[in-house]
Amino acid sequence: MNTIYYTVAGHSFAVVLPDELADTMPLKPYEPFLCECVSSPLFVLEVKLADNLSDCNVGDLLQCMNEEAPYIWVYRNGDTYDFGFSNTRKNPECLLHTSSGYSQNILYIPSQGNAEFALNNSLMLLYAFTTAASDTLLVHASVIRKGDYAYMFLGKSGTGKSTHSRLWLQHVEDCELLNDDNPVIRVFDDKAVVYGSPWSGKTPCYRNEQATLRAVVRLSQAPFNKITALRNVQAYASLMPACSCMKWNREMADGVHRSVEKSLRVVSFYHLECLPDAEAAHLCFDTVSR
Repeated sequence: MNTIYYTVAGHSFAVVLPDELADTMPLKPYEPFLCECVSSPLFVLEVKLADNLSDCNVGDLLQCMNEEAPYIWVYRNGDTYDFGFSNTRKNPECLLHTSSGYSQNILYIPSQGNAEFALNNSLMLLYAFTTAASDTLLVHASVIRKGDYAYMFLGKSGTGKSTHSRLWLQHVEDCELLNDDNPVIRVFDDKAVVYGSPWSGKTPCYRNEQATLRAVVRLSQAPFNKITALRNVQAYASLMPACSCMKWNREMADGVHRSVEKSLRVVSFYHLECLPDAEAAHLCFDTVSR
């Protein structure tokens, strides 16, 4: 067995691989986050091969979540939960068995399965679960860094988060992409810090770097460009849906709720109705960087 340790946004976890997967598992996005052996990682994920997932001890199916891929299958297994992940609603393509508190977990994948898909979804879910009470948010967003500050773009799938980030890269000087799909926010008393992660969607951007989060911008498509500051409830409603969370888990949901509330005190929030053009990027930057 091979145990590998990683640290993302200050939180460490371990992945345990069988010898037959040690040289073939797609771990390149995780390489910037490698760390030395950690005595008490936040969680451990052991990967096992299982060509017939039906042979695994799966609990009772509760629901199949998400309106689009990846679909998450949730099973109740006594006092714990199992999770399946798939690109279609037919059947799970892998199975994640968790322990109480999510400290020790096993990922079952078929030998011919999509190992990268299974690993990424399992690690993201476990990371979100185990950091929820630590003022940490795993957010579906795209993030641009300029100097010491970062700017986060939110929106439903297809809204244009990646497109707007590209517009900043093209039309705003000295910008760089920090993460294009799942950055991590940690909220402190006087500021929020956004971190890169191994999970960046279709864009290969795996930076173990960070910056102070200055503004969060929710995007929506429009035949014009207009930006509006958001306050209180509007700002909360802008960020909360983008945070990874199982809302039926009270402790987890409360942790995410507290972190989002704390972020409202230290980060500016906006709504940008926009076209996919240079004017939108300039309008946004000129407003949020003040």
